Amino acid sequence: MHSAISEEERKGIQSEIESMFSSLSDEQKDEVRKSFIKGMNEKIEEGEKLMERVDVYVEIKNISNYVSFNQIANEYFGKSRSWLHQRIRGYHVNGKPARFTATERKKLAGALEDISIKIHKASLKIV
Repeated sequence: MHSAISEEERKGIQSEIESMFSSLSDEQKDEVRKSFIKGMNEKIEEGEKLMERVDVYVEIKNISNYVSFNQIANEYFGKSRSWLHQRIRGYHVNGKPARFTATERKKLAGALEDISIKIHKASLKIV
């Protein structure tokens, strides 16, 4: 129905779906409902994973001119800069989008906090 161009077309599609659904047995209706719920739950999970990735990217993007991702990757993760960027941007690696694990997200947050403390201490010494 989301591809319908007009309200009339949407109502026609809805009517067709309702007609098809009403012709099903109770068991078939239950199967359709279960399948629909399963599909929607999968889409919600995909959306949550995407939002997780987007959240990290948006927050990191705001500070990207001020911190060295190469240094963060090496010092805090023991990995390469490209490894870190793959996860920040969700690039596909071996056919799947690269993601931070929950532990890696905490480690990244800790790294940024550690850097902020170092910056704050340096600012105090300047004044």
